[in-house]
Amino acid sequence: MKLRFIAASVAVVSLSWGAAAQTVIKPQGKIAKTSFAVITDTPTWEACADEITRYSNQLASEGLPTFIVHSRWQSPEEVKSIINTLYKKNHLEGVVLVGDVPVAMIQKAQHLTSAFKMDEKKYPRFDSSVPSDRFYDDLDLRFDYVGRDSVHPGFFHYDIAATSPQQIRCDIYSARVKPIDNGVAPHEQIKRFFNKAVAEHQAVNPLDRFFSYTGEGSYSNSLTAWAPEAVTIREQMPGTFDSPTAPGRARFMRYNFSDYPKNDVANMLRRTDLDLTIFHEHGMPERQYISAIPFTEYADQHVDQIKEGLRSLARRKASDPKAMEQFVKTYTEMGLDSTWWADYNDPAMIEADSIADARRGILLQDVTDIAPNSRMVIFDACYNGDFRERDNIASRYIFSDGRCVATFANSVNVLQDKMANELLGLLWLGARVGQWAQETNILESHVIGDPTMRFASAVNGVDAAELCRRPYKVKEELKNLKSPHMDLRNLAMHRLWRNGYKGLAPILVERFNNSPLAMERFTAFALLEKLGGVEFGDILVKASTDPYEFIRRKAVTYMGRVGRDEYVAALVDAYNNDPTAARVVFNVETAIRSFSDSAVTKSLEGMTGARAEALRRQYSSRAEVDSTIMGLTESKWRKLYISGLRNNPIVSALPAYLTLLDSASESDDVKIALLDALAWYDKAYNREEIAQACLRLMKSPDASAALKEQARRTYYRVIAC
Repeated sequence: MKLRFIAASVAVVSLSWGAAAQTVIKPQGKIAKTSFAVITDTPTWEACADEITRYSNQLASEGLPTFIVHSRWQSPEEVKSIINTLYKKNHLEGVVLVGDVPVAMIQKAQHLTSAFKMDEKKYPRFDSSVPSDRFYDDLDLRFDYVGRDSVHPGFFHYDIAATSPQQIRCDIYSARVKPIDNGVAPHEQIKRFFNKAVAEHQAVNPLDRFFSYTGEGSYSNSLTAWAPEAVTIREQMPGTFDSPTAPGRARFMRYNFSDYPKNDVANMLRRTDLDLTIFHEHGMPERQYISAIPFTEYADQHVDQIKEGLRSLARRKASDPKAMEQFVKTYTEMGLDSTWWADYNDPAMIEADSIADARRGILLQDVTDIAPNSRMVIFDACYNGDFRERDNIASRYIFSDGRCVATFANSVNVLQDKMANELLGLLWLGARVGQWAQETNILESHVIGDPTMRFASAVNGVDAAELCRRPYKVKEELKNLKSPHMDLRNLAMHRLWRNGYKGLAPILVERFNNSPLAMERFTAFALLEKLGGVEFGDILVKASTDPYEFIRRKAVTYMGRVGRDEYVAALVDAYNNDPTAARVVFNVETAIRSFSDSAVTKSLEGMTGARAEALRRQYSSRAEVDSTIMGLTESKWRKLYISGLRNNPIVSALPAYLTLLDSASESDDVKIALLDALAWYDKAYNREEIAQACLRLMKSPDASAALKEQARRTYYRVIAC
């Protein structure tokens, strides 16, 4: 090990960890409370040393001493090893991964995502894996190495280990600063980014300008789901509403406020005073879906919109003669002749349709042209942060010429029915972006940009960054449960959960039952779900009538996943009493199939009308699922229906499904598929029966190695809660 000095302020230590030598540039002085690390590749360090050093010095001036580590990395394990060492020896609180730092691609961990369910056997590994930095920031998760990607050498494939923890509890926070194909040289992108990150650190800027935009299709376009956000933001960040000098600083927009709201959104992003933006929208790596086709009122407008849609569909089918033939046949039989799409391949019409389509989305070049000034942007959307791609929306924001330095985005698809706004009050009270993300992330969510960025606390004498970084002490967290600030109370509940406090469940139940604040009740509800005990099942009936639509929405979903027949009456009441809540109604229709025929029949007795019939139809569809899964009829859909249990478990059918695992006539393929689906019964009240069935298979001398391995994985999943 060699030691020398640079500029009399930092020490450089060259270490050999496996295949690649690593250089660790240590901060000056003793590290007493906390530290941070910039981890980069050696070519990036050599090209951007001045800018990274300036960033490191800025953090040191804020009381966050910063290591700089660079190497020609050969594997994620090398990176994780140095992170582990810094965490154990130097109170590491977070890292930023800059440039060419290996990416871990995770499989067999879809239960740690919000929605991702791509078939890992059917599709290539690169497509069906989740790029996730939980590999680096949750140090307790364990992974089995599969291999380096043969086409993309910076990506490494892993399966989550069967015996790994089954929940995410991040020990540190992390972020990515990964250059993109935006026409600027990669190292120049990094230099510019760190220069503007330092400038934002030096600005004294409270979070008092907030903008939320909801795109077409989010929350099923439900006004009942959209409206409460203004209430919850006022609970979390009252200063974005209540100011004698600048009223109305929280802005909320929807896709239908105008025919083409893209320009309005762009103008909001250009505001030099905008602090935080949230997009609730659909997305792809290259696009934010801002709006759909405009509302039409007259017949000629309807016709024009239909023609545009048919032209678009024809273009997609044109390369496949059989598909095109079927397209023509389908719409001709509907009474439409070819004049409705005849000009689909006319260059002038293609250009016109392309322009119309571009008006409904924010594209990569649009981001560069807009140069967003919102200091932080949250993308509650699929794929906007997919850093597998050579370019992506979230990275465009931080590498633009605007003042945006931090985004929070997803690397794969994501569930609409999740809480993107949880704990936002921590940012308002001065927490670093990474500290907030550490409490709220899932397998696919990542900070893209500067995780140390923070707003000046809106409340004198309150420093959420300091509270987040303090070592865990039970007495302090119990004291913080009495804070006058809601999200500090919520933070205390999160920290108690993350550190396994045994007396947490009754605290959460009390908060859920008695708090007048929607987001405090939600935090208690969400953490009870993570605990997975009987207390969670016991609050679901009350939760289904909560004033906050999101809690009602989640409650009816989890009723189906827990599966107690006693819930059916409450589900039917929610269906009848909340007809304007589109997402609640949809979730009831999905959950109703989980329960026994006798319970559903009894609860629907006497109900008449179209809504009652709709609910009966939803339940009756279960008969085909059960019959197909049990093999009573030959069907190509059998494995598909089994796979469908992952999203929509039918808890009352579990005893019947388990008989298939003991049947000598069933193939291993069916049994393995069923075991994989039953792993998603982790909230079911009778999940112990699954665990026992798995143990029998694991001990069976007749079971194949593959069947035993899947039984092992399912066993550890269902006993985790």
